[in-house]
Amino acid sequence: MPDNWFFRHFRIGMEWGYSQCLFLGRNYNIFSEEGYRIHEQHAGMHLAANGSVYAQIGCDILPKLNLALYAGYIGTGKDNRLYPLQLRASYFPQTTASEGVFAYAQGGPAWHTLSGGYNLGWLAVLGGGYRLPLSVDCNLDLLVGVKYLRDHPRIPNPDGPGYTPAHNIRRNDADYCALDLTIAINF
Repeated sequence: MPDNWFFRHFRIGMEWGYSQCLFLGRNYNIFSEEGYRIHEQHAGMHLAANGSVYAQIGCDILPKLNLALYAGYIGTGKDNRLYPLQLRASYFPQTTASEGVFAYAQGGPAWHTLSGGYNLGWLAVLGGGYRLPLSVDCNLDLLVGVKYLRDHPRIPNPDGPGYTPAHNIRRNDADYCALDLTIAINF
């Protein structure tokens, strides 16, 4: 068995990124502590910068197709951080080891760092990249993607400090659309 058998079939790596939020849609319906109902709904341009870091393990299931599991830490606005667990499929027109462009799609759940009522979001990314082989077993990937996140962040308490208790929330949806620029190294 060759020394690099593992790296011919499996990939491990890290990915770091910058995310520029472009759009935010917000829709929530709550009861205040005083007993009146508050319903707010808005959508529009929303510029906010955030970062991300992922660790990944993947497998080249075909010469042109890699499936990988990504876990990490991302920001999605002020005081809103998530732990995503994503499945990514990457298609390479030549092979997974060749230099050149590729396309990818990924998606999965994302958990909030702060607990409370609604604590699970869903994340999806479509994008492409360019792979630069650094050695036989090491690649550098430059990626660009469009990210969509359906989230349920905490709602500030309208009657005072803190956040609205979960039992007072009837609806709490936030939709984000962002442009991701990332760099990854994998072995």
